[in-house]
Parts: sequence; structure tokens; C-alpha cells
Amino acid sequence: MIADTTAADLRRRVAEAQRDWRAASVAARVVRGGEPVWDHAAGYADAHAGLAPDADTQYRIGSITKTFTAVLVLALRDEGRLGLEDPLGTHLPGTRHGALTVRQLLTHLSGLQREPVGDVWHTLVTPDRDELVAGLEQAEAVSAPWRRHHYSNLAYALLGEVVARVDARAWEEALQARILSPLEMSRTSVLPSAARAQGYFTDPYADLLTPEPDFPVQALSPAAQLWSTTADLGR
Repeated sequence: MIADTTAADLRRRVAEAQRDWRAASVAARVVRGGEPVWDHAAGYADAHAGLAPDADTQYRIGSITKTFTAVLVLALRDEGRLGLEDPLGTHLPGTRHGALTVRQLLTHLSGLQREPVGDVWHTLVTPDRDELVAGLEQAEAVSAPWRRHHYSNLAYALLGEVVARVDARAWEEALQARILSPLEMSRTSVLPSAARAQGYFTDPYADLLTPEPDFPVQALSPAAQLWSTTADLGR
């Protein structure tokens, strides 16, 4: 447990976060010494149904997914099945970006453009694995490797493909076998399951929430697809 004054301060911070982010809901958990010591949530996971969130409510965790992909890469490194200095071309032969290294992709220092080719977040049409690799030939290098930090969902999608090829199973299967099952993260998944938070677009000029559509991001999954809960992430 934590002190009442600390708990009150944390509740205030969650409320301020919901207000400042103009979010429909915020859920938070504090873990200390490997044990959960505090949970709190504000707002509604489903504003139209009046559903309040809790530690078991699934949220789409977006780019936190990248930490899972990085763990998979490092597990394969620990097993000696790949190296951080491996050129991308070792695992995806024939690409013109083959000189980029696994380490550069992991650290957002590859210089690759942010997204796969195409307006994926406007059209909500994302590439499958074959289309991702084929489209890489049209992807731009916005800077030289190591020159500057440039956030890249494309880089992590490619790392997911590297995991799949080295581990001889899809990224989703490697994720389940190597992380989710051993840690008993039964509420972390590629597709959402109830109870889950509805995604919303918050109107910038009015107190109006518009439900956002769910859509699978296919080959971008290693960068942004996972759903999870504060309880599961606390594990």
C-alpha cells in the first residue's frame, strides 16, 4: 500500500492527465517491488454506455507494442540467432536499405521514413508482410544512419519481419510463445476483447467524442497493434 497523501496526489495527476489530454478515460497502476500497490481510473472506457474503466480494461497500447518487439529481438540476440550489428540485408536480402543494422532500427537511428509507403493513417489501409517488404524499395532515407533520431514505425515493422524470419513463425506467434504465455499476460492480445476501451477522436473545438474505427494494422502490428491492461502491463 501507499500513503494516503501519495494516493491523493496520484489521483490528482490522473485527473489532470485526463483533462489536459482531453481523453475519454485514463487508467493507471503503480507497481512497487514487483507488486501492484495502487490502481485508479478516470472517465469512461465507453462514454456512450457509461462504462467505467479499471485495471482489467483493455486499451490499444499503440507504440508501447514496440517494447515487446524489442524484447523479441533481444531474446533472439541472446540465443545467438541474430546480432545487433547484423545488416538488414542479412535477414531481408535484396533490399536497397540492406546496409542498415538491427541496432539502428531498434534505436530510431536508421534514418528511414516514419511510415510505410502510402498514407496509411489517412486511408486506414495498411500493408501485409509481402507488401511491406516490397514497398521498402520506395521508402526514403530522410537522413544518414546515426545522424539524428527519427522515429520510425516502418523500422519496427521491419524488425517484426526479421523476428518472423529468424524465429520461423509469425511475429504474433513468437510474441505469444516468448512473452505473453510465460508471463501469463492473458489480457494482452493482437485483437481486442471485452472489457475494452472504445477509441475516440476528441473534437478540438468542442466537448464532443467521435468513436474511432478499429482496424488491423497488419504488417505494422510489431509497431502499434497490441491491446493490454494496466494489470497486464504491471506484470
